Amino acid sequence: MKFSLILSFLLTAPLLLSADTFRFVLNSGEILIGESESLSTEDHYLIHSDILGVIKIPKEKVASFTVVKDKSIEVILEAESSRVAEKQSSGQMTEIKKVERGLQPNKISGLYSKLQSFDTPKSWSGNLRIGMNLSFGDREYTHTYLRGKLKIEEEDSPHLFQLSGEYNYRENEHSNGSQYLSEDRYHLNFTYRWFFSESWFFQNASSYRTDKLKGIDNELQNISGFGYRKKFYDTLELLIGTGIGFQDRSVVGLSDESALIVNVFQELNWQPIERIKLNQTLNFFQNPNDLDIYNYKFILGFNYRLTDLLGFEIRYSMDFDNGITENVKEDSRFQNALIFYF
Repeated sequence: MKFSLILSFLLTAPLLLSADTFRFVLNSGEILIGESESLSTEDHYLIHSDILGVIKIPKEKVASFTVVKDKSIEVILEAESSRVAEKQSSGQMTEIKKVERGLQPNKISGLYSKLQSFDTPKSWSGNLRIGMNLSFGDREYTHTYLRGKLKIEEEDSPHLFQLSGEYNYRENEHSNGSQYLSEDRYHLNFTYRWFFSESWFFQNASSYRTDKLKGIDNELQNISGFGYRKKFYDTLELLIGTGIGFQDRSVVGLSDESALIVNVFQELNWQPIERIKLNQTLNFFQNPNDLDIYNYKFILGFNYRLTDLLGFEIRYSMDFDNGITENVKEDSRFQNALIFYF
C-alpha cells in the first residue's frame, strides 16, 4: 500500500530526469522512477523526489533496476504507469459502488448479528409475563402483575434448575373516590431436580412469599422429596411427587407453629402443536402437627407463541390458606399477559 501511494505521487508529478534517473521494478510489479543522488546504502536503494524527499526502498523489495537515459522511454513508462493507476482507481471505485449498493443489507445483517449476540446459552429457556387490568364504573381498580421464569437444563443432562417469581399489586377505588389496597403479594421459587432414572427424580424446592391481604408477612420454605415423571407421545408430560421440609413464617393470628411441613405436588404439561402450550400445577402444603393448618395453590394456563420472541397467556389461578384468622382465605382470578421469550 505504501508503494502504491509512492507510485501515485511520483507519476502525477513532473519527473525531472537527469543522467542519474533510475527505473525500479518492484517484486509486486510496480514501477518507480526517480533521481538518485547515491545509488544505494547497505540495505536500501535511495530515490530523491521533490515532493516526498528521499525515499528508501528495501533491496529485498526490488526485482530489478535500470538507468533511464532516453526521454521517450520516460514518457512511455509514465503513460503506462498512469494507465495502470487509472485502472486500479477504476476498480476501487467499482468496489466502493458495490459496497454502497450493499450497504443497507449489510446494516440489517449487522443489526441481526448484534441481536443474536444477546442470545442466552442453549441450555437456558424462559419468559417474562407483563399484564395490567383496568376497571371503570361502579367498580374501579388497577391491577398490575409481573411473572418470570428461567429454566436451565443441559441437553442429555439429568439436572434441571428452575427459578420463577410473581408480583401482584391491585388498588381499588370506593365510590367516594378513596382508594384501598385489595392485593399486594409476591413470591419466589427455586427448584432443583435430579432425574436419576428415566422416570424418577429427586427434588429440592425453596420458596418465599408474602401476602399482605391474607396477613402473611413472610413465609420461607425448603422441601426435599421424590417424584415420578410419565411422558405420553412426546407431547404430554405428567409429574407427581411428595416431600417434607421446614418453614419459617410470620402470619397474623398464628403463633408457636410447627416448623415441619409436608408437600404433595402435581404438574401437567401438554404441547399439542409447536406454538401452543397448556400447563397445570397443584401444590398442597400440610402442617403434620395440626391438620387444620394447610394451604394449596392451583394454576391452569394456556400459552400461544406468536413469534420466537412474543406470545400471550390466559391463566386461571386459585389459592387457599386455611387456619389463618384473616377474612380472605381463598383467592381466585383470571389473568391475561403478554409473554416475552428468551
